[in-house]
Amino acid sequence: MEIEVTTLDPTVNCLRLQGRLDAVAVDRIEVRLNAVAVAPGHDLLVDLSAVDFLASLGIRMLITAARSLKAKGARMVLFGAQPLVHEVLEHVAIDQIIPVVADQAQARALLATD
Repeated sequence: MEIEVTTLDPTVNCLRLQGRLDAVAVDRIEVRLNAVAVAPGHDLLVDLSAVDFLASLGIRMLITAARSLKAKGARMVLFGAQPLVHEVLEHVAIDQIIPVVADQAQARALLATD
């Protein structure tokens, strides 16, 4: 699992994940994700376009980070999920907690409207 964080503007970070988001990957990236999630005043877009597998621990990690952001007045939006990963996200109804959209443009637009 590879992770890349970029700052899109002063209030929005983008986290790009690549590979399998399984138990091993969660152990490797959770600390870094949490560090990004605690940045005060920064919304977080999570690019899932290069994630080819999503385990339950990965889902838990995303939900935990989203709740941490919400507690700080910030938001998380997931985007770009491949069909298999998108199906998993739909199955667990993660969109009840974290918005899921098709691409980065839609994710940024969603942040702009809230």
